[in-house]
Amino acid sequence: MIKYLFLFLITSTIYSQENDYFTEPLNKMNGVFNIPEGYKIEDSNIEDTWCWDGKTDSGIFKTLSKKDESILIGVIISCPDENTIKVARKYVPDWTADTNYINTFKNMSDTINYPVRYYATSYVKEKLNADKAVEYSRGCTRSYKEKYTHNKIVMIGKNDVGFIQVDFLYTDAAKKTIYDEIDRVLPMLVKFKE
Repeated sequence: MIKYLFLFLITSTIYSQENDYFTEPLNKMNGVFNIPEGYKIEDSNIEDTWCWDGKTDSGIFKTLSKKDESILIGVIISCPDENTIKVARKYVPDWTADTNYINTFKNMSDTINYPVRYYATSYVKEKLNADKAVEYSRGCTRSYKEKYTHNKIVMIGKNDVGFIQVDFLYTDAAKKTIYDEIDRVLPMLVKFKE
């Protein structure tokens, strides 16, 4: 557990204020980001402590909201640089850029109270140009902004590249349609280039 926490922390690259937290790693991993129809970019990002479940995330790099405010989407890019990979391999020799995807999912998900959804390989390859994707929920102890009471996190991994994490925070009003909305929005929002 300690080694996974360490790996999670070292792969959360810290940039100086001059660097773009989002575009630079997205370009490095050959990723694509688009604003889906019905959504807008928010001026401020979702706080990295949004869940209050005692687990630390690397922080949201880009936040969108549905125009009716029933869904917030936060996007995290994890694309470790060569130095980070070198340090990680000192502790876990077979560590790769996409290894952190699995470790993050295992450490952050609440598998006792919520189901885990593994996306079909054909869907992941065709729609996202990735190798794997998983959807899970975190066991939050309170709602975000006293409004967003539910969450789904989708992690999209590309072998030897890294992963894109998409956090969906949603209200009771969106609860019945969240799976359809994720399926509609995800391929428009983020994917890897061919």
